[in-house]
Amino acid sequence: MIITNNPDVQSAQLGETLLVRGTPLDVLQAVSDYMEKGWHLVTHPLSANNRLNKSPYRSVVLSEKNSWEGSERDILDRAISHLSLQGFDDPGGADADYRWIDLEHLKTALFEAAKFHL
Repeated sequence: MIITNNPDVQSAQLGETLLVRGTPLDVLQAVSDYMEKGWHLVTHPLSANNRLNKSPYRSVVLSEKNSWEGSERDILDRAISHLSLQGFDDPGGADADYRWIDLEHLKTALFEAAKFHL
């Protein structure tokens, strides 16, 4: 399951996708709701670096299989707290670039997750 606010992800049809209207924080709230229903994190809810965390697009992969050691809830809560303290970039003329970066990172994550049958 992919939860995203990136319309390009939905268009790419990479798997079951929930398109969330709103900010990356809204995406993480939807992730939290799915985790309450028994879903598990496959990808980390934060980006690879702090600059990318300011992106207006976020995609998170969940699975019905547990794939993490430790507390997924703690990881998600810390990500929400971190993103709550910062703003997100106004994409302006770079909107397509932000969507592309998010989609390419997602494709890589899905390729890696497939190796573990998630």
